[in-house]
Parts: sequence; structure tokens; C-alpha cells
Amino acid sequence: MLETKKLIILSIVLLFTSNQYTRANDFNLPDLGSHSDAVLSSTKEAEIRRDIVNQIYEFDLVMLDPIIADYIEQLGFRLAANSENPYAPFDFFMVNENVVNASTYPGGLIIIFSGLYLRTETESELAGVMAHEIAHATQRHMSRFYADVKKNTIPVMLGMLGAALAAQYSSSADAPIAIATVTTAMQQQSMINFTRAHEYEADRVGIDTLRKSEFNPLGMAGFFEKLMRENPTDERYQLPEYLRTHPLSVNRVSEAKDRAKVNKSDKFKESELYPFVKERIRIFTKNLELDNVSYYKKLFKDKLKSEISNAEIYGYSLSLHLERNSKKALEIINTIQVTDQTTLLISMLKAEVWAEIDWQKGQKKFEKLYQFYQESPIVIEPYIKVLMKNKNFKNNKFARILARSLVQMYPDKPHYYQLLAITNQNLGRSIEANEALAMKEHHINNNYRAVRILKNVLKEELDYYQRARIESKITEYENLITDRERRHEKLEDQASRRGSDF
Repeated sequence: MLETKKLIILSIVLLFTSNQYTRANDFNLPDLGSHSDAVLSSTKEAEIRRDIVNQIYEFDLVMLDPIIADYIEQLGFRLAANSENPYAPFDFFMVNENVVNASTYPGGLIIIFSGLYLRTETESELAGVMAHEIAHATQRHMSRFYADVKKNTIPVMLGMLGAALAAQYSSSADAPIAIATVTTAMQQQSMINFTRAHEYEADRVGIDTLRKSEFNPLGMAGFFEKLMRENPTDERYQLPEYLRTHPLSVNRVSEAKDRAKVNKSDKFKESELYPFVKERIRIFTKNLELDNVSYYKKLFKDKLKSEISNAEIYGYSLSLHLERNSKKALEIINTIQVTDQTTLLISMLKAEVWAEIDWQKGQKKFEKLYQFYQESPIVIEPYIKVLMKNKNFKNNKFARILARSLVQMYPDKPHYYQLLAITNQNLGRSIEANEALAMKEHHINNNYRAVRILKNVLKEELDYYQRARIESKITEYENLITDRERRHEKLEDQASRRGSDF
């Protein structure tokens, strides 16, 4: 049932960014005037961005693995720094779904689906897709088209969550109403599609961004051409999501290739991390119908030893580690040739494997890594989890210190509050654990739920300062509760009651 809800929410994310061609303005770039500001201001864009980010966190769509999240952020900001508006606010997220798609939202929110990463063959191809999406954001295509159609479509899309929650319960009397609401929102979606001119402009601007970022500018055109070549345009065929949301033509691909011409002397800087992160994504992506260990065993059997990459060796070792075959995983990973760029990635996996084989040795490796990377979630998150496995007071106390440091350094990452709650609970600090959970709900705009958690805490035995602090937070959060939240909570309560009847 939970998976059904997530898929429904995912479909909303896909619907929001559908970009079908229109016949209008086929050959002229959109006017670069600021009339969009009158309809959708930068402040409103930021508000919408926050709302959508909160929702993808709430419904567990974000790929939270710290290595993957860090890589996609670093790549995104490298491109954004060389975009037409390097000072614009951006957020970059990887959604854990085997879907070939990427999305742009108001306010600089860029979402890449893990299935799209897996379809790319080079970092320049991945960067090409991201540069295209960044161009949609810097040119404010969503806002400008919204200004043109003057339809109140964005609130409709944001209001679909309540309908989706009701629609998952097909036996419910609310289901027909919810489905009708979703259908209406689908029809509204046709009013916020990007024009063909927007797509050409995003290609042009994105290629310039690629070149300035020292990626191969042919990466974008090459990826588009590959998707178009591999998928028939006949409507009877099911196209990948990216081709439905970013329709391609021979002319568009040809123009992109002409614009992206490179010289023999041109040099490009691609990260050695790209293929390693790709293997990590292959292992963690849902719905791949892949037995990871068997996949790598077959890969190693079918390839010559000289043809097997260090990234594939890394993937094999990681898959063995996740299957608790730690000794074999250590044997495999020790054959990898380490470079300056990959040393942290490989050292982290070795430390995690050693923590399974010999906790004391693994803990020492983590301790040494932490000395060098005291502000890196790549090190801190797994270190906390390793410390929590050895359940003595000293380790639990240090795990809590590390979790608090993550919350302080990255206060907008709601899953770190969840981690802090667990470390508090492990120390028997249930009041602080619930406060951390309430903070998590607050940061994903579930202030109604945050207030309920804190009101339950008030039933406990509290000292004067604890009670005053919690009452103050309740007052603060109650003032932030929206009508949408109240409707959302009411639907979930109804669903929960129905579920308890089965």
C-alpha cells in the first residue's frame, strides 16, 4: 500500500514537468522580458520549490545515499556556476526510480531520476541533461509560460497530494472523487507545457554551459540522439518518460550537434567518480529487477579481466557487502587501483566492510577518516550507523554528537533529524528524540504532525525548561499549519482507521 502511494506521488512529479511541443512560436525564441515577474515572482518560485522539496522528502522519493547525493550536488553546482545566472538559487536531487527522466521546477529545483543516470554512458551526457534543465530554470521558462497562459495551474498541481492519498484506497468512497480530481489536474497540466522554442533555447544555453564547465558539449546532443535513435516515434510504442516530456526531432538534434562542434585541441574534465557512482545507483535503484551479486558475477564471467573497470569491481564488492559476504567483498575491493579522486569512496567501503568483519578495526578506520573529513556526510552518516551497532554508552553518545553536528551543518536536510532522533532514543532520551522527530516534520511542512508529536511529549514528566521549550515550539508550529496540511492529515487518519479494519 505504501509503495502504491509513492508511485502515485511519483506520477504527480512526472505530470508536473511534462513538456509537449506546441505549434506556437516554433521558430522564434521566447521574449526575454520580465512580464513573468508580475505573475510568478522569485519569492513565489522559492515558495513552490520548498513545497515540492518537502513533498519529495515526505514521500521518500529522494535518493538519500550520501555519496550519490553529494556527487549530484557537486555536478549540479559546477554547471550552475557556469550558467547564465550563476547566483540563482538551485537545489539538485536524485529521485530513486528506474525512470528515464529529468525535471525542472520553479525556483531552480532540478530533479534527476536514477534511471536516467543509468542510461547515460559518460559524465558529459549526464551533465548535458542537467545543463539543459538548468537552462530551463535560468531562463525561467516555467514562470514565463505560466505568465502567458495566466492559469492558476501550480496551486492545482500542489493540491493533488490529498487526492492521491485518497485514491490509493480503491475500496474507499473517496476514490472516485480523488480520481476525478487527479484527472482534472492532468487536464490542467496541458496549460504549463514548455513550448518548442523553450526547448531550443534550453539546448542553446545548456550547450554554452557545458562548454564553460569544461564538459564535452556534444554530450547533450549525443544523449538526445541516442534516445531518439533507440525509440521509434510511432505513438504505438511506449516512449521513455524523457522523450514524452522533452520531445525530440531530427532538426533539433542536428542543430544541437552543429552548435556543439568541438576542436581536436579541446580538453574536457570528467570526474573519475562518475562510473563509481553509476554502479552505486545501479545497486540502490528500485524496480530494476536485478540480483546485484548475480549481475556482477555474470559480468566478470563474460568479460576479459583487462576489460573489467575499477568501477565494476567496486560495484561487485559493494553488492557482496550488502549480501553480508564481507570477506569476499574485502578480497574484491583490494584489487581496485585507487586514485586521488576515488580514494575516499573506496576507503569508505573498506571501512564499512571491516566493521562487519571486525568491528574494532572498522571503527578505527572510521575514526581516522573522520579526522580528515569532519564536515562530510559521506563519512559522518555511515560512521553514526557503525557506532550504533556496538550498543555501549560511549559509542551511542558519540553517535549523538555526530548526528547533532549534521543537523547543525545541514539544517534543511530532514532525514538528519530522523538520525538524531534515533541516537537520542538509543541513549534513553525519549523527550529529545520526539523533539527531533517534530523538527523533521516541521522541515517538511508537516507542522500539524509536528504539533501532535510535541503535545504527546507534554504528557510526560518534564522539568520547567523542557516544558517551556516544547510549549514555545507548539505555539510556533501551530501558527504555520495550513489548510492543506489539515486536509492531508484528515485523509491519512481516515485511511489509517480503514486499514485497521482489515
